Formats: sequence, C-alpha cells, structure tokens
Amino acid sequence: MMTMTTSIFVLATLAASANAFLVMSLGKCPDIPIKEDLDLNQYLGKWYSYENFDAPFQFGLSCITANYSIRPDGNIKVLNGGVKKLKIFGRTVMRTPTNIEGEARIVNSDRPAGLAVKFPGQPDMGDNNKANYNIISTDYRTYSLVYSCSQPTLLPVKVEFVWILTRERGVRPDNINALKTNLRVYGVKTENFKPVDNTEC
Repeated sequence: MMTMTTSIFVLATLAASANAFLVMSLGKCPDIPIKEDLDLNQYLGKWYSYENFDAPFQFGLSCITANYSIRPDGNIKVLNGGVKKLKIFGRTVMRTPTNIEGEARIVNSDRPAGLAVKFPGQPDMGDNNKANYNIISTDYRTYSLVYSCSQPTLLPVKVEFVWILTRERGVRPDNINALKTNLRVYGVKTENFKPVDNTEC
C-alpha cells in the first residue's frame, strides 16, 4: 500500500512531467469569485486568446479563437478554432485551420458567469453540477478573464486552465497586470501564462 509520503512524491513527479501539456500542482482549487450579474448577450460573439495556461486540447495551435452563440435549445454553442502551422527554418510554409464545436450551459441561473462546457469525445473537466468555465472578469468590449480548475482525484492535486481573451486579435488588455494580480491573491501562479501566437493567422 502506498504511503502518503510516497503518494505525494509520485504526484509531484507526475505534475513535473505533465507541465509541458497542462498546469498541475498540489493543493485544492481556490474559490475565486466570478463576475456578478453577467450579461450573457453582451458576452456572446468572438474572442481571441491572448495569453493562456498550457492545455493539451490547444497544444500546437496558434491564432486561437472562441465564438459563442445561442443554440435553439437555449444552451450556448461553443466554436473553438485555431491554426496549426508547419514551419521550416523558422518560416511558415503551411497553415491548417482547425475547429471543434461544443456546448455550454449555465450551471446556476443566479450565477450566469459559471458555465459547464463539454466537447464531443472529451471528458468533462468537472461534474455536471460544477462550472468548468468561470468568467472572473470582463468588460465585454475588450477583455475577459476565464478560470477553470478541477481535482481529478481524491488526493490534493489540481489542474488549472486560465485564459486572457480579447475582442481584437493580439491586442494587449490595458488592465492585464491587475488581472494577474487578482489571480495571485488566490494562489494562482501567473508565471504559467504563455503568449498565444497571433501572427500569420
């Protein structure tokens, strides 16, 4: 039987080896307040990823976008896109657009900034009653800060995904430092942010 010390060592090793694909660390998911009174209609439309944490489902993608619209059943259509680039000697010689369509729903009507997002062929990042797409802050016109955290085991290990989205491709939000400062208050390691390649899209 594995001791607690051994378990922690194994988990730390797994976290280190997985770091190239996702952000995994010891600890529980923080309870970060989400945006109150979100106006979903203003939030709909196209967003561009400016910076994000590593995510296996976005590995190797540039020019990452997310487009939100209302489905006939009242849920939200999520259309994520990106471009896979083939580079030779640092020069892009081929661009292959890729996209995937998923669905989102508001988990609690009193807290519309907490959404449960699901894509075909991919497991939920949480249970059906827990939001995995949390809008922490947005002004609808220029930026959005989105946070997701799951604990896939009973042990204190968390997997975090964070996105800074913009309405215009590659335009740095004026308040990006304040957004990161707020995340650090809740223990989120903002050094895990990586810029998204938004050139040659």
